[in-house]
Amino acid sequence: MGTGNLTELTDADSGGVTATLLGICSELHIRNVLVVQVSPHTRRTIQEHDAARRMMFAAREDDSLPRDYGGALVQLHDRTPFPNTAQEIADLAAQIKDANFRIETAEDGIHVYNRDGHYVAQDAFSLFPKLGVGKDAPHAFYLGAELMKAEIAWRLGKRYAQDEPLDWGCAVDRLVEDRTRLREAGHTLRASNSAS
Repeated sequence: MGTGNLTELTDADSGGVTATLLGICSELHIRNVLVVQVSPHTRRTIQEHDAARRMMFAAREDDSLPRDYGGALVQLHDRTPFPNTAQEIADLAAQIKDANFRIETAEDGIHVYNRDGHYVAQDAFSLFPKLGVGKDAPHAFYLGAELMKAEIAWRLGKRYAQDEPLDWGCAVDRLVEDRTRLREAGHTLRASNSAS
């Protein structure tokens, strides 16, 4: 079976189309699939087909729905994008005693808070003037980048974690992480250590 006629010639992100097609192939026990990667909007179709093949095979073997077999094909939206409610974030923000900014997202938008305030908006640019970091270029740059990442995550319904890249599933290469060692310091900690 060839999948390119649908993945390549449909103006839709190819991950969902690929999952559906490979689900059909799995149910019908089609063992050979022709995959082409020509169109720029399907530049990760090989990885998507591999992830879909594995997920659909496991689901069929388990006589289960193709759910909870990994997030490689959950590229634009997450099933549970907001780990905390707006009220939980507000309760935590009220307890903060230091000047370090924390950034989170909830259903109502982007939350940024420290001891000096808790601000919520749906537009990252509207938050920036409230933070008082205009004369601290490195900190302003960092907060600007993080706030825009948080806005993208909020708008798409993706999970956001400060100082972590957004998870795009198999749509992008993942950094290989050595889980036997501690992670390197993130941007914030590296900047504060170099200033000491």
